[in-house]
Amino acid sequence: KWSLIMRKIVVFNKVKHWLFGSVDLDLLNAQITEMERDGWNLVSVTANTHLLGGITSFNLLVESVDS
Repeated sequence: KWSLIMRKIVVFNKVKHWLFGSVDLDLLNAQITEMERDGWNLVSVTANTHLLGGITSFNLLVESVDS
């Protein structure tokens, strides 16, 4: 029996405040929960930073397994 694994990378860069805001972690967690509800499994999360080390966005690797 074959199963098809589909993977995709999602870039999350929503901020709380548009000028000097940090990434909205509450919204990130809500979107992860929504993706899991839709059948996607979170494989990894990687933070993207600017030159001074502040987090500007996250890359999410998600996969869906169809059997």
